[in-house]
Formats: sequence, C-alpha cells, structure tokens
Amino acid sequence: MSEKYFYTIKGVRQAPVTLDELKSLAARQELKRSDLVWTEGMAAWQRAGSTADIFQGLPPDLDTVQQTPPLPAATPPPLPGTPAAKTAGPTDNSFFSWYLHVLKNYAVFDGRARRREFWSFALVNFCIGLVISLFGALCGDSGVLYTLYTFATLIPYIGVGIRRMHDTDRSGWWILLPIGNLIYWAEDGKPGTNRFGTDPKAS
Repeated sequence: MSEKYFYTIKGVRQAPVTLDELKSLAARQELKRSDLVWTEGMAAWQRAGSTADIFQGLPPDLDTVQQTPPLPAATPPPLPGTPAAKTAGPTDNSFFSWYLHVLKNYAVFDGRARRREFWSFALVNFCIGLVISLFGALCGDSGVLYTLYTFATLIPYIGVGIRRMHDTDRSGWWILLPIGNLIYWAEDGKPGTNRFGTDPKAS
C-alpha cells in the first residue's frame, strides 16, 4: 500500500494522497514549498519544500523566491484524525463534568482522551447504571431502564475508549483486546503530539 501524505493548502488540511499525487500537485503549482505535509512516522508537520523528492527538478515557487515565511509559532493544523476544538476538557475537572464532556462528544472517535476523561466517565457511568438498576428492582422493573441507559451510553463509551487508545499512540481496535485494553487504558498518554493529535493535557 502506498504511503499516504496529508497536506495543507493555505493552512487548510486536505485529504490524504500518495507521494506521486503530491508531486503532481507541486508540478501544477497547487502545492507550494511553504505548505505543510505530514505522513506516518513524522513527529510533526513539515514544510513541503523540506520533504525529499516532492519538488525535485521543479523551479522555485514564484511567491517564495523573495521570501519564505517562517514556520508558524502556533500549533499547525491538527494531525490526521484530530477532531474540532470541542473536545477540549471541562474547566472544573470534576468526575461528573468529564462524564458530561464525553456525552457532548457523543460520536467522536478521532483525537485523544486523557486517563481522567476515560476513567471519570467509566466511574460515573457505572454509578448511574447501578442506581438505575437498584431503582428498577425496587419498582419491579425487569431491567428495561438499565438496558435503555446502557444502549444510550454505548456509543460515547466506545468513542472515549478509542480516544484513550489514541492517547497511548495505539489504534482504536485495541479496545477489542480483553484484559489488554484495561492495561492500555490505564497507561499514561504519550507526551506531545502523536499521529492522532495533540496532547490533551496540553489543551
């Protein structure tokens, strides 16, 4: 399988393409040397002009002959898979606030989730489920309320579990590994930016 490259044009991230497609974009002067590119194995976005082979044999960009702008001091466009800024954590850092935060990001499977986000949601979710189960038992309910709540929170539970794996720089498919998923969920996240996005502790 050909290596896929993400790239930006005027600061806007584009869909992944192959190296040959990048070369075609450069030849048509749609991709400039000052634009950014990223592929698996790169620690961060890089100038397209600093990536080998993309501009080989091509003349300098007309708009960069005079001056090449420096890399932006701010964080570059999000790495592939990074969701919008709505995944920023709550301000008060309480268990219930993290629980609500996960529910607000109901079906977000991209990006990263720190340990506090995942385990706060798991704890509060378990406690609410227990209360619903006890209440249902007292009211003679056959488990319908608990089943409805479980289905209602299943998608955000899967989402935060996948984002937690991303924080450890692992694919979300690792949530399917029994026992091992619990071990990985308990690991501290990889510091700095990884292939799934920026460090949630830094946001």
